[in-house]
Amino acid sequence: MRYLSARITVLLTVFLVSGFINTSWCQNAAVDSVQVKAKMVSEKEDSLKTDIKSPRGALVRSLLFPGLGQWYNGKKLKAVVMFLGQTGLAANAVYLNQQLVKSKTDYEREFYINNRNISVWWLVGVTLFSIADAYVDAQLSDFDESPDLSHLQIQPKFDEKSRCASIVVCYRF
Repeated sequence: MRYLSARITVLLTVFLVSGFINTSWCQNAAVDSVQVKAKMVSEKEDSLKTDIKSPRGALVRSLLFPGLGQWYNGKKLKAVVMFLGQTGLAANAVYLNQQLVKSKTDYEREFYINNRNISVWWLVGVTLFSIADAYVDAQLSDFDESPDLSHLQIQPKFDEKSRCASIVVCYRF
C-alpha cells in the first residue's frame, strides 16, 4: 500500500509539473474580439513551426519514469498507454511474487514462478519499446508531414495517332 501511495504521489507531481492541469478556466478576463482574431492569426503562424525535441532527453525521461518520454514528445495518449502497461506489468509481477511466498505446494510455486518471470520479461520488453519509441519520436519531431505535393506533376497525355490516353506522373526530388 505504501508503494502504491508513493507511485500515485509521483504521478500527480509529474502531471502538475508538465501542465496536465489547465488553470485557464479560472481567468475570467474579458477579451476583445480583435485580440482574439490577432491571437488566432499568430497561432496559425506558430503552427507551421515545429518544436525540435532532444532524442537523448526523451530517452532519459522514458527511462526514468514510464511514459514520460512520450509525454515530452507531445504524445499524451501514448504516454498514458505506456504508463499503464508498464505499471500494470510491474504490479502483476509483484502480486505473483507475493502469491509465490504464500504458496504451499510445489505445483503452485512453479506456476507463480513461471508467470512472474513472464510478467517481468514483458515488462522489460515494453520498457525497451517505450524507450526506443520516445527516442524515435523525438528524432523525427522536425520531420515535415505536410501533404505538400508541389514536386508531383500529373498530366494527361493523348496520342492521336494510336488513339491512346495515358497519364504521365513526374516527381522531382
